[in-house]
Amino acid sequence: MNGFNDILFLVRTKGFGELPRLLAKQLSDAGAQVAIVVDEREGPADCAPYAKISLDEEALADLGMTGLPENWGWFCGDMCYYLAATAMPGYSRYVLIESDVFFPPLAVEPLIERLVAHPAQVIAAQLGLAAKPKRFSRGLQHFGIDPRWGCIFPLTSVQNEAVEAMKALRMAHLKQYPKVQLNDEGILAGVVAKHGFRYASLEDVAPAHVSAETFNTNPPHLFEALRNDAQERRVFHPVVEFETILRRLATGEKAYTRRRLRNVIQTAPQNMKQELLQRL
Repeated sequence: MNGFNDILFLVRTKGFGELPRLLAKQLSDAGAQVAIVVDEREGPADCAPYAKISLDEEALADLGMTGLPENWGWFCGDMCYYLAATAMPGYSRYVLIESDVFFPPLAVEPLIERLVAHPAQVIAAQLGLAAKPKRFSRGLQHFGIDPRWGCIFPLTSVQNEAVEAMKALRMAHLKQYPKVQLNDEGILAGVVAKHGFRYASLEDVAPAHVSAETFNTNPPHLFEALRNDAQERRVFHPVVEFETILRRLATGEKAYTRRRLRNVIQTAPQNMKQELLQRL
């Protein structure tokens, strides 16, 4: 594959466990340049052999990003772009992938090839003008931007000039309207609307691999049920490991119900299914 020299693929993660490490290896093996943007507020992460960009308040303050909302770690994924563009400049495009995205082997190279070749300046799933505003895009109205613009953020591809526009909008948000909730999706879609960047939905860029059926914000999919399917070509999000589900059930970290875990229960091996049902 060609055209990789000026594109940096970023894996956004908290820690560097099996899922993000698998994702980084798949990208690297396919010829992509890879860096890990890792939230290290709870301790350092060993991301070798990949370049590491640490995500914390001090690093963001160095960029002038202060007055962050308490939940910025998951709410402001756009910060990963600004840190990467500063720490590893010179790329024309950055591709940010969250660690709970799963690429089956048959999808890795075809999806990367389409992302690299597509002329759009901004690519994201469900990117465009919706019938009504998403909850965390409503703040766009303060900047004269139609709040119906939105997307989802698990996999996004942004050219450098759009990264700079995102940074400017986020800075304006933090300084002028710090109490307004405006998430990463709103920032990304907002600059497309404001500046007229060429854009495409991920579903149109790679229709054989990405659709709302498997690539959305909910419900989650079970990693152990996906990793051994040699015929699968679809990309999945969100993907969660079985032990993580058990931990979240025990702690109440996520509001997991049978309905929310319906994909997991349907595809889980019998022993896992029985344990989940007992705990639910």
